[in-house]
Amino acid sequence: MRRALAIALLAALFAATALAASSITKHTVAAVAIPAGATRSLSVPYPDALEYGNARYLGRHRLAREPGAGGAAPNLAKVTILEAQSVEGGSLYMVRAHNANAHGSAPVRLTLTAITVEPLPHS
Repeated sequence: MRRALAIALLAALFAATALAASSITKHTVAAVAIPAGATRSLSVPYPDALEYGNARYLGRHRLAREPGAGGAAPNLAKVTILEAQSVEGGSLYMVRAHNANAHGSAPVRLTLTAITVEPLPHS
């Protein structure tokens, strides 16, 4: 009984290891502060961009209050994402955002994450 349980546990461990090693995920992160009433663009390169034909590229953006900034709390609903797309032939993730909060509000921090998922083996 113990031997069967040990074999089952080892099989599950090997299966989990095989699934974990089926792809590599890499991230690049950049951030910019957007003052009230301003528009800013930010781009971040995808890791290993266009190096492997079977890779997937994802871009994510996040808005938050600029840490340590003075002023009234900004309303994040008033920040508009004007563009969010891959540019430069698919090697960069770019976001353009406008902060429509009233002057005197704290800046808004725009954080971009470019993600590359490379299935193994590389092709």
